[in-house]
Formats: sequence, structure tokens, C-alpha cells
Amino acid sequence: MRIELATDNEIEKLYTKFKKFNTHLLEEPRKVFPIIGIMDVYNRVLTEQEARDLLSSHHEHNLKYGSRFLSAITEIYHTDGEVFVHINKNGIRKEQVKFILGFLNRVEASVFRKMFAIKEGIYKIGDEEALQFLVNLSVEELYFSNFFFPSLETVIIGNYELCFPVYSKKMEGFDKCREIIERNGLFIRQ
Repeated sequence: MRIELATDNEIEKLYTKFKKFNTHLLEEPRKVFPIIGIMDVYNRVLTEQEARDLLSSHHEHNLKYGSRFLSAITEIYHTDGEVFVHINKNGIRKEQVKFILGFLNRVEASVFRKMFAIKEGIYKIGDEEALQFLVNLSVEELYFSNFFFPSLETVIIGNYELCFPVYSKKMEGFDKCREIIERNGLFIRQ
């Protein structure tokens, strides 16, 4: 599993392209990302009753559809050629880290500890295994990451209930992501 800190040069290029790394905190994301959608299992917003029903079978829902998110994001990674992940270390308490570690195998726990031992928070993903580890943390709602795909100028944000925001700077990147996402049995709602 290869996850390494991004170099200063890589961080500078990412910042020039994306302007923000805490994209999940943007109050008005359209000011930075003109094309926005939600990667989702459903092609529409659920009714209140459907949402309540989903919450009652939440774990089964994530188990059933999580592999689609994993395969879609992995395919986007292979299309883009590289992916960077922002790890937001502020706002996570020691108890939360311990809770997350309880769900990880020894290798994953070691990687997770190392990522939180360093102040910097932008990592370059070096292989599919590392990407899958981080995507699974989001799918399982243990820890959410922001996934930056530079050549597509797109960010995918891990989020609850398998509703991952997709922010793009350009329509070409968004359309390529949509094509991959739909090929993997998911939708992008706009």
C-alpha cells in the first residue's frame, strides 16, 4: 500500500488548480466549481419515507452498493493517472481514531496512524490498494476524504449514505466521471 505525502510542488499545482483542499467545507462550492453533482445509487432525491427506510437498513445498503463506488472511483483513478487525497486532521478526536482503528486490519491501522501522525494533510495515492483503503473508509462511513483528480479537474468528496458530491472545474472532466460512474451502475444527480 503506497501512500506518501505530496511534495511542495505537487501541493502548489493542486492549489493552483483547485484553490481549496477542504472542499467539503465550502459554503458556496459553485464559486469554485461550476459543475456539481452527487454520485448516488439513486437518480433522484429520495422521499422522506424512503430516506427513513434507508436509514433503518443503512448498513445493508452500504454493503450492497459500496463496491460500485469503489470500482467507479478506481476506474476514475486509472483514467486520470493520479489521485491526491486531503486528510482533514482537525476535527477528529482521539476517541474517533481509536474507534476507526478497531475496524482496520494491522496494515491498514499502521497506515492510518502514520497519516494522522504528520501535520500535513495532502497525500499522493501510489497504488490501487491505497486508493481502495481510503475509498472504503468513506463507503463504510468511518472517515471521509476528499479525492482530487487533477487532469479531470474534479474532486469527489466522501459522504454519508453513499451520496458523494462531485465537484468539477470543467464539463469535460465531469462528463468523463459521469460516464465511468454510470458504467458502474451509479448515477450523478445534478
